[in-house]
Amino acid sequence: MPNLPIKIMIVDDHPIFRHGMRGLLETQTSFRVMAEARSAKEAWSLLEKTDIDLVLLDINMPGTDGIELASRLRARYSRLLILMVTMHKEDAYIRRSIAAGANGYVIKDAESRDIFKAIRTVAGGNRIFPDKYQPEPDLTLSEKRVLWLTGHHKYDTARIAARMEIVEATVNTHRHNIWQKLKAVLPEEETSNPNLLVILGVEYRFRCPEYPSE
Repeated sequence: MPNLPIKIMIVDDHPIFRHGMRGLLETQTSFRVMAEARSAKEAWSLLEKTDIDLVLLDINMPGTDGIELASRLRARYSRLLILMVTMHKEDAYIRRSIAAGANGYVIKDAESRDIFKAIRTVAGGNRIFPDKYQPEPDLTLSEKRVLWLTGHHKYDTARIAARMEIVEATVNTHRHNIWQKLKAVLPEEETSNPNLLVILGVEYRFRCPEYPSE
């Protein structure tokens, strides 16, 4: 997480929204609004001379839209955190934002506590999108098999190793790698659950009843 306070830029072409969001964020001592921009061009210029941790980014703006700007920012500033804040609820916008490298997506009419949570989730190194769009970890075939077997109540580490014809240490290595990938795509409060792998294993077996083969 960036050092507190989290330094924020608001990028939106509506001054009323920018000012309202600034006022809302400034009620929290852990946030500091460093800059406001009304366009992609203005945002780009400000970023070159302002220390920013996180950008709150609208989609509809004159000239370059927010998703295209997100893509360009991700390419130029790999450590910059990007949270889309928009009125668009359509699937296409969410998918495009994920593809552009945004760290999260929140709707403008969300409750203030949900906006604060989204900012803190992203600042904590996690992603936050509507539930069905939460990016899933990109697991290898062996990791999928470990997760699938973990969801079976009869399979402990020894039995998983025997089924996969590997040593127990390798099973634990796969579990460690799964955890690291989960931490990259799930909120911190979820990955703090020690039973998460079992829960996800059960869900995975439900979605994929057959032992993973590809």
